[in-house]
Amino acid sequence: MIRLVLAWAKEWQRRTLSQIEMKKKLKYWPFLVFTIACLIYYWRVFLKGDVPFPGDLMVGAYLPWLENKWGFPTGVPVKNPLISDIFSQFYMWKSLVAESWRHLQIPLWNPFSYSGYPLMANFHSGAFYPLGFLYLLLGDIKGWDFLVVLPSLATAISMYLYLRQIKVKKVGAVAGGIIYAYSGFAISWAQFVTAAHAMIWMPLIFIVLEKFFDSKRTYYLYYLPLIFFLLITSGHFQIMVYITVLTVVYFVWKWMEAKDYKLFLATIIPGLLTLGLAAFQMLPTLELTKYGLRSVENYISGYNYGLLPIKYLTTLIAPDYFGNPATGNFFGVFNYHEAIFYTGVLAVFCFVLSLFLFKTNKYVRFFVLAAVIAFLFGFDTPLGKAVYTLNVPGLSTSAAGRVAVIFSMSLAVLSGIVLSNLEKISLKKILLTIGVIGLAYSAIYYLARFTDGILLSPNNPSMLLAQRRAVTLRNLLLPGAFVGLYSLIFLLAKKWKGMTGLLIVVVCLEMFRFGWKYIPFVPERIVYPDTPVITFLKEKAKTDVFRIDRERAEIMPPATWMQYRFMSPSGYDPMAIKDYAESYQERINGNLSGLVGRYSELERYDAIALGDFNVKYLLTVKRDSVGKLGGNNINYSIDQKRWKKVYESEATAVLENLDYQPRARYLGETGGEIKITSYTPNMIKITYSDGANKTLLLADTWYPGWKAYVNNKEVDIEKCDGIFRCIKLADKEGEVIFDYQPASFWLGLKISLVSALLTLIALFRTRNHQTN
Repeated sequence: MIRLVLAWAKEWQRRTLSQIEMKKKLKYWPFLVFTIACLIYYWRVFLKGDVPFPGDLMVGAYLPWLENKWGFPTGVPVKNPLISDIFSQFYMWKSLVAESWRHLQIPLWNPFSYSGYPLMANFHSGAFYPLGFLYLLLGDIKGWDFLVVLPSLATAISMYLYLRQIKVKKVGAVAGGIIYAYSGFAISWAQFVTAAHAMIWMPLIFIVLEKFFDSKRTYYLYYLPLIFFLLITSGHFQIMVYITVLTVVYFVWKWMEAKDYKLFLATIIPGLLTLGLAAFQMLPTLELTKYGLRSVENYISGYNYGLLPIKYLTTLIAPDYFGNPATGNFFGVFNYHEAIFYTGVLAVFCFVLSLFLFKTNKYVRFFVLAAVIAFLFGFDTPLGKAVYTLNVPGLSTSAAGRVAVIFSMSLAVLSGIVLSNLEKISLKKILLTIGVIGLAYSAIYYLARFTDGILLSPNNPSMLLAQRRAVTLRNLLLPGAFVGLYSLIFLLAKKWKGMTGLLIVVVCLEMFRFGWKYIPFVPERIVYPDTPVITFLKEKAKTDVFRIDRERAEIMPPATWMQYRFMSPSGYDPMAIKDYAESYQERINGNLSGLVGRYSELERYDAIALGDFNVKYLLTVKRDSVGKLGGNNINYSIDQKRWKKVYESEATAVLENLDYQPRARYLGETGGEIKITSYTPNMIKITYSDGANKTLLLADTWYPGWKAYVNNKEVDIEKCDGIFRCIKLADKEGEVIFDYQPASFWLGLKISLVSALLTLIALFRTRNHQTN
């Protein structure tokens, strides 16, 4: 009998321990859900080795890559024509930054566009973003995969942790995390690898504030400088501003609730340390803003600053109400990813349901108001217009629709809260919500089916009204199905609680379908591939320092040459240097209007002017007599007496400039020898002879921070020929070194290092004191 009792006790203990172990494992099921969701969404990356990158647009629409079919029977099919910035800017910036670090150089200068301009200071490069350093280990393509994929997992987790911090149940927190990570804004900006990374850190900031106000322990505040460091270096200035503003509002709201002045005063030192920790990035960026053209160009004014018309409310339920660029039928305003407030039909349901919790839940009140205010800033309202009429710093130079990051955050939080409190919402209120959303869906269907005004748009004028109506009605089918499915699940959830978990599966289906439709994935072989023309230029660049340029046509779009490390006087960047852009327009294009923009492209092919800018080769398109690709005709405005054809392929010709001038030369003088012995982004070394009392010109952009040394003695750099660097030589022969050492960066770095040290000291000392 005793043996039986002992055996039973052992078995009971074994089962109890097994159950405890199972409970421990189940504790982490939300993280398993997020991981599985990420693996499913990016299955083409993990199973096929595809790259989340619009390489199809680059090689399928532009020469010299267009000459090759790249393994596709009829050429590379193009999925999304509106996201060219990814291969014209963001991928290459990350690549240049990683290359500099690999060579143990600080990525301060970009010599490959605009005859050289700042790299780190342009902010979007994210030169010091800690997660970006994995590029060094993984290489360009795998590093890119990592930067694109990671936010989908990390943002879901950070939102989940925040929702759990404010006492949202696990199922609601998981749903909120999925909605946030796969919202329309997060998905459409994922391949820009800046805004999506900034989204990771917003919920973590709010977690810190929650812990601070709950515990009254000031050491939590010293985590803020570290998190803001990650936010700032992630590389999206406007999103950083929006998150900072929301953080301040959130803090004030929590402080007014606590009504303790000591808590307010406790933020002063962490706030100053946050500013100090960011100084190494912000000071160079502010300097570039002073010399840059972003504040003077009127690019977005032509699109009503990206302010969305009220009819875009329809896209909250049907994101493709005005078509989709991935299906070639987009006729909405501005650019698709600049006008995306879509967070899923489930989030719309939860927003309406949250209104029934408005009086009883303080977080509902805050995030409902945040969502409404974000809407007012993003749409064509008096509040939205005020940002641009008042020239609000940090916001008025970019599109209004980016405030959708706050809208997405708000609806994700509201969704988590609602799904965590469904039992508090009566069946009558759920039926009322279903009725409201059903009525809204019926209204937008009616507007598309029986009226014309909502379908009118200046975009895509070639689409007939009947075609637009057909597109809209077709794109209302799936949203209508999701409205019906969510309605059914909400009704059943009142009886069976397990139905709430089903919402997570359905929202994944809804958001994944949206993402897979919009986002391209391409084989690795079409990510900046080489062609015979590119190989020819690479061989020439091994033994000479020169620039190239291209005909303004469907050939090597700005600034794709950077990935091949070709240098050019042309460029594309909203942070370009204003003086350089003006000089480019005046000297190269003969444009004296003074109007400049983020694009510096050729409008004429003046061999002498381009030669002065060190342009040796010009890429041109070969056409037949009717203008099709592949003939023997070159643009008639190119004077072939001054341009010599030195290489050609099926539809591309490389012309050599007979008026080419070396990068380094004597100004207005002949004789002597000048040789560039070393040319790296931050330092150029030149030897010269017979240079006494002459002026040496380096045809690189003048910018503060460059220093010159002649035979180890510092000399002044003057601006000459409009924008180039010149120095006076006294010695007959010797070595000249141009070294980029921007005072703004080094001052900022000193401030940041001191701030980092003080932050860590304050964090550990206050934590030890307050936890012991």
